Amino acid sequence: MTRRRKPITSVYRDARGWVLPDFTDYADCTTNFHRQQDGRPACTATAVWKVVENHGMHLTIGFYCDADLPAKHKAKAEAAR
Repeated sequence: MTRRRKPITSVYRDARGWVLPDFTDYADCTTNFHRQQDGRPACTATAVWKVVENHGMHLTIGFYCDADLPAKHKAKAEAAR
C-alpha cells in the first residue's frame, strides 16, 4: 500500500498580475470556473497570487486575487509578501 503525500506547495505574489504563457493576456482568477458554476459573477480583480502544487508526477498551478486566495494558502502568502 502506498501512502499519498501532500503536494509541496509554493505561493508567489506579483502585484502586476501573472502573464499567460503565450503572452497574450494576464491570467484570470482560477476561481472563475467555480463562480460560473455557482451563478456568481466572474472575478474582475487582478490575479496577483500564483499557487504551484507539486504532486510529484505533475504540477497544479492556480492564479488568485487577494479575495479568492484559498485559506489553506494564506499562511504561505503572508511569508511571500
